[in-house]
Amino acid sequence: MPAALPEVAAPLPAAIEATPAASFIPADNPIGNLLLSRQHPLLARPDFSRISDYVVQIYQASNFQPIWLNANRSEKNLTDLFGILDNAPGNALIPAAYDVERLKQWVAAPLPDNATAASYDVALTVSLVRFLHDLRQGRVDPRDVEYPVHIAPKPALDIAGLLKQHLEAQTLGELVTVFEPKARQYQQLKQIWNRLQPLAGQSAMHEFKPGKQLRPGDKHPHIVYLRQNLLAMGAIADNANPDSKVYDADLAEAVKKVQQQQGLKADGVIGSATAALFNRPPQEKLAQLELAMERSRWIPDPSDGPMILVNIPAFELWAFNSPDDANPINMKVIVGKSPDKQTPVLWEEMKYLEFMPYWNIPKNIFEKEILPKAANNQGYLASQEIELVKHQNSEEKGGGSYMRARQRPGKKNPLGRVKFVFPNTADVYLHDTPSRAAFNRPRRDLSHGCVRVSEPKRLAEFVLGDQQGWDKDTIEQAMSAPKTRHVTLKRSVPVLFYYATTFVDHTNQLHVYPDIYGQDELLQKALNKLHAPSAGSNQLAASGKMAGATASQ
Repeated sequence: MPAALPEVAAPLPAAIEATPAASFIPADNPIGNLLLSRQHPLLARPDFSRISDYVVQIYQASNFQPIWLNANRSEKNLTDLFGILDNAPGNALIPAAYDVERLKQWVAAPLPDNATAASYDVALTVSLVRFLHDLRQGRVDPRDVEYPVHIAPKPALDIAGLLKQHLEAQTLGELVTVFEPKARQYQQLKQIWNRLQPLAGQSAMHEFKPGKQLRPGDKHPHIVYLRQNLLAMGAIADNANPDSKVYDADLAEAVKKVQQQQGLKADGVIGSATAALFNRPPQEKLAQLELAMERSRWIPDPSDGPMILVNIPAFELWAFNSPDDANPINMKVIVGKSPDKQTPVLWEEMKYLEFMPYWNIPKNIFEKEILPKAANNQGYLASQEIELVKHQNSEEKGGGSYMRARQRPGKKNPLGRVKFVFPNTADVYLHDTPSRAAFNRPRRDLSHGCVRVSEPKRLAEFVLGDQQGWDKDTIEQAMSAPKTRHVTLKRSVPVLFYYATTFVDHTNQLHVYPDIYGQDELLQKALNKLHAPSAGSNQLAASGKMAGATASQ
């Protein structure tokens, strides 16, 4: 074992400010010098500015002395650190992104001087903090990706305090559990990821090529392979008859679900397009799971109580009474039209409902869609129950007033009989609609960005379920009343608009949906930019450990 080195010369005592960026960092200290530069020349990706504040906090607590390679050097802590980074593939992350192999080489070699020890010590800390940050928050900041996102980062954990605690107790391995996302979606995806991960680098399990069209009840030797693929996809719960060559009713139902998810005619008939869905290699499936796990790191940690989830590419809404609700409400929705009216990803709190709402017509919709019709027909606005009203700006917005258009409640109002409001900067909400036929379409990106729900009364019953004075009858009355009624919720309900082309439902069934907004490609490009120079493209997939693995700061 290399001998421990003496401490680096300590800086003069200085007051530590609450904000790391404003704290005193000694430039004449080898560790302080690296922290001020936010660059580590020995790492594959030298720039660690994204996590520098956390690293500064850690070394402030040690008075800018080494925490790994010091007089009290703990081999167990170092072993645990390398174990955490080596096991990164279990969370769809890549060890090379955190320089684990070069870190092992440095630590195993003799340390020639204090400056080298300080440099290696900071490298160890940066690599661990990078991993923990990526695990909890995601490698890509969704606000930096070129699609509409209105979701705040999860609150940061006290990395400095937790690291100090676990180093002293020599329980470093427990940090992974602390920082790992708690959202059920992440945990479900992780289970499937680790089930498929051993298959990486292989071709498709067996090629499913029946050579002819198959209908329910038909027999074919390749039905055995179909069962195996459906099981791997999570489309069936078990493989009760692994050797059966009959395309039975259970298989047909599973195939229909897969067809529906992929925008094909859900008739259970297996033609060439459907057969191709079951010949995707494991690498492709793992790549989709990797994207899904990255997105699920953006989801806030779950809390007790109800929650509403809209999965945009699935055109579905789920309403949960609790995170573990086994029987959530599910209904069809209509989302924003691609490419220029996309429904944003967001996380907000539903504050109130409006029964028989007015529609305050957005300026761009009024100018592009309504004014041209009104110009050719003087009675158009009146015929559509549209009125012009004077709106007074608040003092915060500079005061003054302007005219705006709104549509009165009624059968022509596109918001229908109720809207569900969760104030947000994108100005989108859930609402009813008088146009019901569109819910029968398989692809339902048709709105200006808001989300239309197929069962508004049922959703209102869910939201007002524990609010005194409200039941099915009073909700029905409010939805048919002549006047608008504003109902403030006594307990706000979290609302998540989510974009998941790979999604696991409450029964642990894996679903794959078309990428209607092209966001998979955008996210993959963002991840590709974070590749460590030494990692290479798809390094883990090729080695049988990960598909499309990427790195970040």
